[in-house]
Amino acid sequence: MNESIISPIDILAFSPHPDDVELGCGGSLILAVNQGLRVAVADLTAAEMSSRGTPGQRAAETTAAAELLGLSARVNLGLPDTQIGADPAHRLAVIELIRAARPRLVLAPHWQDRHPDHEAAGALIRDACFYAGVGKVGRGVPHRPQQVFYYMIHTPFEPSFVIDVSAVWEQRMAAVRAYASQFQPDAAGPATALSRAGFLRYVEARAITYGALIGAAYGEPFAMRGPVPLAAFPGSDDLADESGLLPAYRAVG
Repeated sequence: MNESIISPIDILAFSPHPDDVELGCGGSLILAVNQGLRVAVADLTAAEMSSRGTPGQRAAETTAAAELLGLSARVNLGLPDTQIGADPAHRLAVIELIRAARPRLVLAPHWQDRHPDHEAAGALIRDACFYAGVGKVGRGVPHRPQQVFYYMIHTPFEPSFVIDVSAVWEQRMAAVRAYASQFQPDAAGPATALSRAGFLRYVEARAITYGALIGAAYGEPFAMRGPVPLAAFPGSDDLADESGLLPAYRAVG
């Protein structure tokens, strides 16, 4: 799926390369879709510098993954792989997409990650979300998202919150495995850290670890800058529960 975004979008997730959102927040996107929210993904690049997979393969895999996520739309901004944020025009492209899609929430890769493109994308999207609300910058009607949340791709961080994705874990991993050229050891191309059989075990182990923090089988961690505004204590809806059931095990707290 690679089509124009029809605004307004509830959640717009930015992916430095196709497969990054699937690895970092695919389960959360599926949950949002299941809740009736309009969810779109913007791939910043086509991952044309990848060690494995042809452009045609990568495009077909991206389409298959988008279907599994249930996205309303998926677009590609065509920024140069390995050079995200190197040109001021990159920020303008993101600003114009934000103004066109008018999302309430934006998801971006965490600003600290082992891959330079991921770090650059996190900074680029943070800046673009701010300047999208400044009328004299770029084209289009100003719009600033309500929140920007950052998802984990490789480098661990202390999460601000964790979303329980246990109910959609298999569907989430099916979307990851849609990128067969990247994650299957027997696919054509040189061996990489991602194509080794142990990589997907690491992805699952990480989700189990963060899930344990909230008493869930699998969790996806997110970071944010500043507090989330609330009208009540988190979990206060459960205070009236008189079922007598023991709370789930949590690794902390």
